[in-house]
Amino acid sequence: MPGPTTALPTAGASAPAFASASPPQIQRQVALGVQVSRVLRAEILTGALPVGTLLVEASLAARFGVSRGPVRDALRTLAGEGLIVSSGRSYRVVGLDERDVRQLYALRELLEVYACQQAASADPAACRAAAEAAIGDMDAAARAHDPSAFARADIEFHSAFYRASGNDRLCAVWEQHVATFSVLFQLTDALDDTLSISVGRHRALLGTILGGDPDAIAAEVAAHLAAAQERIINAHRHTSPGTPG
Repeated sequence: MPGPTTALPTAGASAPAFASASPPQIQRQVALGVQVSRVLRAEILTGALPVGTLLVEASLAARFGVSRGPVRDALRTLAGEGLIVSSGRSYRVVGLDERDVRQLYALRELLEVYACQQAASADPAACRAAAEAAIGDMDAAARAHDPSAFARADIEFHSAFYRASGNDRLCAVWEQHVATFSVLFQLTDALDDTLSISVGRHRALLGTILGGDPDAIAAEVAAHLAAAQERIINAHRHTSPGTPG
């Protein structure tokens, strides 16, 4: 059950550990609501904003140094992702538990098997070029022991198949969940001391996809995602020990 609700700090209140003393840096060339949602999403998924935390527009606007409009946009985005729920005039953090992660991966398997099968037949050259470039970036990140860069390259690797599938609506569904998966990947990679082994797994997956056998692709993608799901669940338990299973 969620613990006692806590509101984000207002002016003059003592700030919890997750809040910096100064407002987070905001880049004006990127939509403000997008930036606010990125920060809050990461804090929710890492447990810095615990389940039950009350998110109040006015407090968040003061914290980020923006108007309420971008905050409102960010909260709507996070509500659409299922990370927060409406609570009166505010929102309450619900986060992701193990059941949520498994549901996300069940959906992802349905999408990604089809995306990879379509990419292999629709545009294998583009698929190969983009995926191999991403693998190169993953390898460089593994050598540099940079889990954040590895996670970004990992997302690019999988996104390559959606783009090469030629199905814009499929890409749009994937894009709805990329932000959440990006944070989950970073959680996993930060705890993973075998990133070089993961590079090899992605090379093997690409080889199977480029082979073009739909059944082999389905089996390999399913196995790859099942292993990734368990690593994410283990990482999520590590960062959010109080999260229900």
